Amino acid sequence: MIVLALDALDLKMVERYRCKNLMQLEYGQTDITEFQLARTVVLWASFLTGKNMEAEIPVKTQWEFKLRTEQTFLKFFKTFKALDLPAFSLKQENHQKERDLLKKYFDDKASVEEYDEIVWKNHEENKKEFFKDLGKFDLVIGYFNLADAIGHLSFGIPHKMEIVYGELEALAKDVNSFREDHVLIISDHGMKAIGRYGDHTKNGFYSFNGRLRLNMPKITEFYDVLRRIAKGE
Repeated sequence: MIVLALDALDLKMVERYRCKNLMQLEYGQTDITEFQLARTVVLWASFLTGKNMEAEIPVKTQWEFKLRTEQTFLKFFKTFKALDLPAFSLKQENHQKERDLLKKYFDDKASVEEYDEIVWKNHEENKKEFFKDLGKFDLVIGYFNLADAIGHLSFGIPHKMEIVYGELEALAKDVNSFREDHVLIISDHGMKAIGRYGDHTKNGFYSFNGRLRLNMPKITEFYDVLRRIAKGE
């Protein structure tokens, strides 16, 4: 099984740019209105555990929060690889560089181009590792924060976001070429424009290459979906 964990992938943007490989057979929005704040680490931790983890993850130390395998649906798979996944296997150094440059941008000490450059560099690194792992494990989860990281400074700039969604559509197309039995594409939240910038919304995105017959599922519901797939139910 393959899971593409695409931070901030937004349904309206997927439809706007006609990203058919991101849509797959079944697709729609997820409902994260139960969460007070659409925090990345909280949402991915909740996806992994099947329960709302908001109260357990302090804002101040959220990026250091890390789950154990036995707390997650990963335990249902004999072999797995989770690449750069928040709350589990996040590449701390890479994301710290992004956060540092984001701060420098707002302090007028770095340009948006410098920030974008490190985001794309980290994306390409993850993409290379991800495709190297496909076919070697029962489950491969690849986390890509491109839409979120670029979107925070440029969601209101259409041509930049079209490039981002084109890249993620190409990523999904390459994944679909592997003919895996089960492919889940999921985001933690969506995004809305605030001037040139972008902020999180209370709806995420999901798609699956089969019929799950879901209707605005909560992000925590996918724990049981993956458990059933792992057990062949």
